[in-house]
Amino acid sequence: MPVIDTRLGRIEGKQGDGCLAFLGIPYAQAPLGELRFKPPRPYESWADTLDATAFGASAPQPVMGGEDGPLQMPVEPTDEDCLFLNIYTPGADSGARPVMFWIHGGGYVGGSGRAYNGAQLAREHDVVVVNINYRMGALGFMHVGHLEDGVESSVNNGILDQICALQWTRDNIAAFGGDPQNVLIFGESAGGTSTAMLLGCPAADGLFHKAIVHSPHVDLLGVGDGHIAFTNRCIERLGGDPGKNGMRTLRSATVEQLLALMEPDIGAGEASLGLRTPDTVSFSPAIDGALIPAQIADTVRARGAANVPFLGGGCRHEGTLFAQIAGAPPHSEETAIALFEASGFDGQRALAAYGTVYPDASVTQHLAYALTDTMFRNSMVRILDAAAESGATCWSWMCTYESDLMGGFLGATHAIELGFLWNWIASDQGMGGLAGSNPPLDLGIAMRHYWANFAYTGKPFAKGEPEWPTYDVAERSILILDSREAWRETSTARSGSIGFLTPRRNRFL
Repeated sequence: MPVIDTRLGRIEGKQGDGCLAFLGIPYAQAPLGELRFKPPRPYESWADTLDATAFGASAPQPVMGGEDGPLQMPVEPTDEDCLFLNIYTPGADSGARPVMFWIHGGGYVGGSGRAYNGAQLAREHDVVVVNINYRMGALGFMHVGHLEDGVESSVNNGILDQICALQWTRDNIAAFGGDPQNVLIFGESAGGTSTAMLLGCPAADGLFHKAIVHSPHVDLLGVGDGHIAFTNRCIERLGGDPGKNGMRTLRSATVEQLLALMEPDIGAGEASLGLRTPDTVSFSPAIDGALIPAQIADTVRARGAANVPFLGGGCRHEGTLFAQIAGAPPHSEETAIALFEASGFDGQRALAAYGTVYPDASVTQHLAYALTDTMFRNSMVRILDAAAESGATCWSWMCTYESDLMGGFLGATHAIELGFLWNWIASDQGMGGLAGSNPPLDLGIAMRHYWANFAYTGKPFAKGEPEWPTYDVAERSILILDSREAWRETSTARSGSIGFLTPRRNRFL
């Protein structure tokens, strides 16, 4: 077993998969008791040799993905004491390798670092991979600042955990063969949103030097009456009185009781296009004026050329994974038009536009594709446009590989690219099953080359693959991630989602 000395004490890891792994390292004190709902406190040191041969507990969460099938994630031990990180490195030496710091997704209520085995990236590309756990649900993203002093940042505690883990990485990663001056942050869905928030977060300045944003949903709400009302309803559901014993109720609640708060709240379950409103506040980060000062596109625009270089993108049909948000199918044109109009759009014009782009699709599919735009693509494009217009350097990508699951309804659905990037499709891990039958293994190889070379140089490239042009508002060039057969089978780039823009597609793998 490899044992190394760090500034915090000795640590024992394990060797396998062509690299060293140091698992379950505490980066912050256990957020228990009086520390519940408070910002993370850095872990200071340990006296004896720390056993880092097994994962630490994941954050408390409901069972994700059902009993079986392509969406099932590994069943994991969970605990409120969950602030751990994992490191995969080719060698705990003076190699000063690029550090690839992954933030998992899961809607701020599920997921963990352990699902993302960094051994392959470390082994293939001589990089150090770090992945983390952070608080989720009520423990990580509930606003309780109106109940007590000193917890004003509680709505963003999960983001503060991520920053604390980045600070730990800056201070300690050199002992694991990493370069603290060359850190790339990347993440998907809630992790992509987190990555986007960190781009413009003053408290994260200098902690990373490049970023890759996967499928963000970053149209954030400002902390306000909606958050207060939501928290007060949660307290009442726990049997407390917000005006008398709100914090005592929340601190004395069991983890199981807090998890039960993730069941539908007032307004939840109603058909929608997934847009955030003060009436549908749930457990998610918010603009608090301090940690998150403004909408992400605005913070990126304000930084201009001072932004770190980043890649931003997502999947062509993200919304098919969330189609139930739009209500039970099949949908008629009348119900679809009413749903668009309830969200503030011209219903007839919107439905006609999706019908033009997807003439052979059903009304239900049109609504699913609209969810792609309202939940993900529009947010990503606003960030890319803000960066490009203000002088920052960025690149855009889109995964268009279509799964054959559910009779092909899923298409290039949300998170489908993760099976390729983390090689789940070859090892039957994570949500690799989303890619359906016979997915192209070489797509993952190409992605990992682009991502790792970007970590090294700040420019995405892969030998033998297409050159990737930078993003600008005039061209909106996008690297398409798909099978080689998809390029050979079509003579022109396929049209994309048309909410905020119709992206120009000029590159295929």
